[in-house]
Amino acid sequence: MKNDDAQLIQRTLAGDQSAFNTLVRKYQKSVHAYVWRKIDDFHIAEEITQDIFLRVYDKLQTLNDPNKFVGWLYVIAARYCFAWYEKKRIPMQSLDAIPAAELEGLAYTEYHANQQREFVSERQREVVKHLLQKLPVSERTTVSLHYLNDMTCEDISKSMGVSPNTVKSRLHRARKRLQQEEHTIFNNWGEHKGDIIMSGKMQDIRSKFKTYMGYVESFPLSDEDIHKSEEVLMEVDAEVEAALKSEITPELVHLVVDDIYPHMGKVGMEKRIALLRRYQDVASDDTERFWVKHRIVHSFPALERNQDAVEEQIQFYRWTCEHMSDKHVLETLSNLTIIDCWKKENRIDEWMKLHDEASQRLENPEVSDFSRCDFLQIGSEVLRAFDRFDEALLGFEKLESANKDQDWEHYFRFWLAVRSNRIRIYSKQEDWTRFDPVLRDVSTFIDGEVEKQKAGYPVNVGNLIWAAHDIGCCLVWSKNYEEAKRFLQISLDLQNKNDWAYFMLAVSIWTIEKDREKTLHNLKLASDYILNYWNEDRYYPAFLETPEFSDVWDDPEFLKVLGK
Repeated sequence: MKNDDAQLIQRTLAGDQSAFNTLVRKYQKSVHAYVWRKIDDFHIAEEITQDIFLRVYDKLQTLNDPNKFVGWLYVIAARYCFAWYEKKRIPMQSLDAIPAAELEGLAYTEYHANQQREFVSERQREVVKHLLQKLPVSERTTVSLHYLNDMTCEDISKSMGVSPNTVKSRLHRARKRLQQEEHTIFNNWGEHKGDIIMSGKMQDIRSKFKTYMGYVESFPLSDEDIHKSEEVLMEVDAEVEAALKSEITPELVHLVVDDIYPHMGKVGMEKRIALLRRYQDVASDDTERFWVKHRIVHSFPALERNQDAVEEQIQFYRWTCEHMSDKHVLETLSNLTIIDCWKKENRIDEWMKLHDEASQRLENPEVSDFSRCDFLQIGSEVLRAFDRFDEALLGFEKLESANKDQDWEHYFRFWLAVRSNRIRIYSKQEDWTRFDPVLRDVSTFIDGEVEKQKAGYPVNVGNLIWAAHDIGCCLVWSKNYEEAKRFLQISLDLQNKNDWAYFMLAVSIWTIEKDREKTLHNLKLASDYILNYWNEDRYYPAFLETPEFSDVWDDPEFLKVLGK
C-alpha cells in the first residue's frame, strides 16, 4: 500500500492530476470519518475534508518520505480540526479582540476541546513524556496517535502498516503498564486522570457504540444489520445504566445525551430528559447548565410533547437572559426543530414576540458574525413558513448584508440559505420575474462545480452536494419536477447516504413519469435510512402529506415499502 502511495505521489508531482484524484478517492472516506468524529458535524466535516486535500495538494512537494504519506495526511487533518475549534463561533477575531463576556460564553464543545488541549500544557508535558518513555517504542507511538491525536485503531493501522488487532493489543498492553503509574497521574491531574487510563466502563461503552454505528451506517441496511444493531444497542444501554448508578460524570453524560440516547427512539428521549434533569443539579457552571437546558428543550419535539417544549423554551430563554451573554440569548431561538410545537399549540405569535425581543441584542457589537447570521436566518425562515413574505424577504436582505466576507468559513451556508428561501418565496408568489434570476445564479454555481470536478480540478464537494440537494428540494416544492430531478441526482451521485434526497427524487419521478419501479426503489432507499430517532417512521407521514402521491396513498406496494 505504501509503495502504491509513493508511486501516486511521484506521478502527482510530475503533473498527473489523475494520480492525485486516486489518492483522494482512496483516503477521502476515512479522513471524512476522522474529521466527523472530531467535530460532530457531518456537513462541516465534508467541507473541512475538502480543505484538507487542497492543502495536501499544495504541500505535497514538502513531504520528504512518500512512504509516510498516511501519517502526514492525518497530522494535517488533526491540525485542521484544531483550527476549526479555534475559530468556531468566533470567526475572524483574535483572542485579544474577543470581549470577556464572549469568551466566558463559549459553547461547551469548545470548552471541552480546550480542556483536552490543556492535557498537554507546559505543566503536564514533562509528565506525559516521562510516562510514554516507560513504554516500548511500538506502544509509545500507538498511544500517542490514539490519545493525543485522537486517531482510531483503523486509522493507526493504515499509518503504521499493521492490522487493527495489533493496534488494539498494543493499546491494551500500554494501558496495563500505565495503570501502575496511577499515583503519578493522580498527583498531576487530580481526580481527572486523563484519557490514557480512561475507565474500563467508558472504554467498553464507546467501543460497543462504535460497533453499533458500524451496522447502522451500512446503506442500504439489510435485515441482518438491523437485527445485530438492535442487539448491540441493548448491550450499550445496559452498560450505560450500570455506569450511571456509580457516578454521573460530564464525559459520560455528554456521550449518552448527544450520541447514544438519540438512537433509542422515544424511549431514549425519555431517558435523556431524566438524565439531564439529574445532571442539571450537579452541573459545574452556567455554561454547562446552558447545554443541559438546550438539550432538554430539544428532546420534547421527538416525544410530541408540544406544550412541554414551548414552556421549557420560554423558561430557557428567560434563564439565559438573566445568566448568559447576548450570543447565548440569540442561540436559544436559533433552531427550527421546535417551531412546529409552537404552531401546534397555536402560539406562534408568542414565539415571534420573543424573537423580536431577542433581536434587539443584534445591535451588540460583541455578538459574533455567526450568531448574528444564524439568528437572522432562523427568524426569516419562520416568517417565510407562515407566509409573511415581505417581512421574510426583508430579513434575508439583512442576512445577505451581514454575510459579506466571501472568505469566511460560514459564507457559503448563508449565501445558499438566502437563495433557496428566495426561490421558495418567489414561487409561492408566482413572481417568476424574480424567481428566474435567482435560480440561474445557483444553477450556474452547481453546473460550474460539476464541470470542474469532471475535469479533475479540486472542488468543495460538500458545498456542491449541499447546494444540489437544497435547490432540488426547493424545485420540488415549486413544482419544477424535471429540473428538481436533475439536481437531486447530482447530489445523490456524489453522496448516496441522503435519505431525504431519495424521497424527493421519488416524488419527482412519480409526478412526471409515473414509473412505479423507480419510485418504489427510491422510496425504499429513503425509508431504510434509520440513522437517528428523527428518521424512524419518518417517511410514511411524509408520504401521506405529499399531494403528488395522493393517487397511491392506499396502494399496497407503496405501503409495504414504507413499512405499513
